[in-house]
Amino acid sequence: MAQGRLVGRIEAFLGLIGIIALVVTYSILTGWNPLPKVQSWLAGATRTTLSKPAPAWVVRSGDQPDTATVLPNAIVVTAEGSVEARNPGDGKLLWTYADSWAAVGGGTRPVVLVGRPVGGGFDVYDATSGVRMWSDGSRDAVWPFQDMILVLHCAHDFDCTLYADEPTTGSHLWSVPMSAAGSSTHGLGKPLATLQPITDDYTKPLGAVPVDVPSLIGLNLDGDIHVVSTAHGHEVRVYPSKPTQRIVVAGHDVLVATSTVHGDGCTYTLSARDPATNNTLWSRSGYNAHTSTGLGCDQRNDPKGAGGVFLATDTSGRDVLLSVGTGQAVYRAPPNAHIVATDGSVAVVRSADGKTLTTVSANSGASLWSRAAAAAALVGIGPDGVMIVDPGNSRLVVTAPRTGAVLVNVESGATILGVGQRALIVNIGRSFGPILVRTSAVVHP
Repeated sequence: MAQGRLVGRIEAFLGLIGIIALVVTYSILTGWNPLPKVQSWLAGATRTTLSKPAPAWVVRSGDQPDTATVLPNAIVVTAEGSVEARNPGDGKLLWTYADSWAAVGGGTRPVVLVGRPVGGGFDVYDATSGVRMWSDGSRDAVWPFQDMILVLHCAHDFDCTLYADEPTTGSHLWSVPMSAAGSSTHGLGKPLATLQPITDDYTKPLGAVPVDVPSLIGLNLDGDIHVVSTAHGHEVRVYPSKPTQRIVVAGHDVLVATSTVHGDGCTYTLSARDPATNNTLWSRSGYNAHTSTGLGCDQRNDPKGAGGVFLATDTSGRDVLLSVGTGQAVYRAPPNAHIVATDGSVAVVRSADGKTLTTVSANSGASLWSRAAAAAALVGIGPDGVMIVDPGNSRLVVTAPRTGAVLVNVESGATILGVGQRALIVNIGRSFGPILVRTSAVVHP
């Protein structure tokens, strides 16, 4: 019986070969080309519903998309191995390049930095036209901002120079030499020594939006923190690496988290310093900013927060927002509630039972509004408001940060791929499209 099934399969295979041969012969004799119809059928069969109501357009990227940046005249989509730009109005492809990495910079005339797949270095393209504007053949680290592109060149292991380049021309605005072991840093530079986002839900799409360079930055080079003034380009101070300390730049100050072994645990001290004088501005004990792994009390993580506030827990285990400027607690969450996001202006708090999100002022701690949400809902604060995605209920909601007015409320199982002014880019797999953010409230379902 098994032999009979085998013979049957061979006969079926030979029959299929015969049918394919007839189709090929017919197409050669008549000039008939079935590929456009097949491609059209495949496109229809793989079309994805991103949301209800549907986006204005849906397209498929060449590779699995990683982030999207919404610009006035282009939507720049990065993927593993390529970057492309789309027309915001209809999604048509404007240009595409192979890459090893890509990022958006520049202000009124945005640019896209594209890391070369082979040989190192990067090219800078106009975000709308895709025309190359300038290049850099180095293999060193790059940090793109709206008003400048920071590039760290290291000729030798301890001979580095940080350049600030004008985004559209590549001309040097300033440069500062520094003795640092930075030659192992290539491509997109590792995160600056600064406050990191509280939640990782939307770190990538929010991080893809270019911002103005801070007045002070902290470069982590081989563990040492180099504090650099970006106004004219000079190194203010270097803080040597210490296993018991974690140092970041927050605004005009330097935030220092210190942990020491005490019995079977660690004791924590938080302080702020003036980088120009290194004078201590304030010091607080009893707050844990979760910078330590607990293994020997080593400091391995940057504190989390944004603007002028950062996250910690007090001695009772409650989440608090502390002011970078004063060290005072500006907000203390209820027991077992957790602060899940902040942009430095507002903060979002998930209740102890996980069923409610409350937004509070990050300056005063005053409650602003509350909304029911699933415990598994993903939360982030974008340019237009608080983004809430509930995978269980396939719902995507955007609310005004301070009033809670609903600006977007759609049925969607998609992921937020990118953010920008008045638009979100959402995707499922390689399919993506825009969801517009209204300027006034929409009706609840």
